Amino acid sequence: MHSREHHLQQAIYQAGFDAFAIMPCKPVEMMLPVLREAQEEDRYPNFVDEDIQKRIDPQNLQRSARSVISLAISYHTGEAGPRPAGHGTISRSAWGMDYHRVIEERMDKVILFLQEHFGAKECTKAVDTSFLIDRALAIEAGLGFPGANCAVYVSPFGSWVFLGEILVDVDLPFTKAEPRANWSCPTECQRCVRACPTGALFAPGKIRPGRCISYLTQMSGPIPLELRDKIGSQLWGCDICQQVCPINLEARPSAHKEFQPIVGPHVPLLPLLHMSKKEFAHKFGETSIAWRGKNVLARNACIILGNQRHRDALPELKETAQEHPSAFVRDAAAWAVEKIESN
Repeated sequence: MHSREHHLQQAIYQAGFDAFAIMPCKPVEMMLPVLREAQEEDRYPNFVDEDIQKRIDPQNLQRSARSVISLAISYHTGEAGPRPAGHGTISRSAWGMDYHRVIEERMDKVILFLQEHFGAKECTKAVDTSFLIDRALAIEAGLGFPGANCAVYVSPFGSWVFLGEILVDVDLPFTKAEPRANWSCPTECQRCVRACPTGALFAPGKIRPGRCISYLTQMSGPIPLELRDKIGSQLWGCDICQQVCPINLEARPSAHKEFQPIVGPHVPLLPLLHMSKKEFAHKFGETSIAWRGKNVLARNACIILGNQRHRDALPELKETAQEHPSAFVRDAAAWAVEKIESN
């Protein structure tokens, strides 16, 4: 390895990333048929840009980009353990500090190195909030491999990784992907497909995003009636398709203290029904849950209390159904009351 390449590698690892790959800035053409099929089958996400040609080309985010650094950080910080009664479960990705903030701060260190040592002038950070497809870029760059659960597997961290990219306006030394096909989740193993409670994951590598529990627990408004009981006790996000994966059982633990639990893995539900904005900000403000606000969590808590047939919660649920300022929280509370009382 040349010294410039070695120094860049060192800088990326010292900034706090676990894995990286560098590719020339070019469209990810392999995604076009995948995205077209999703549109034709009415399972293209309604929360992303509709222009698929735009989404596959990083130069649509930064015209001057010549290289793409695809980056990964592991968040595999321990096991969830048993869930106590009256609690809801939070996805591992939201236990610790908001990963957007953590990743962007670490990217800033890499960008400073690129400016000082590679003459970069324009760099753009992308962490799942741009129109680019982080997973497609990670696979194209050789950072990881696609799994049947629609996640990207980065050896030896499994799919417990946050992904992001830095677009750079200079030619960087490109990495050559090592053949690690055996690390990719084999499609004949369909444990994740069979385990998906809502049928969102209906075939290896194919998902209906609108049925995904991770989406349902973060969407605004009322959750569709026919999917409420399938949410079980998932308060925010869902890890089921990752937890059942045999490859993920062997994933290396993460050393990043930022992703150790600030909240969760399990959260008591009743306090969420009448939490003030100040209390919500105090408890969840540092996490990636904060962006949605307290009402979505209150709605989810009501549904879980109904699913758990939590009779002791009836007085507070009835009060919430009558008095909560949010219509969709009142609706969820009334649904939970009916579910508990009909049992």
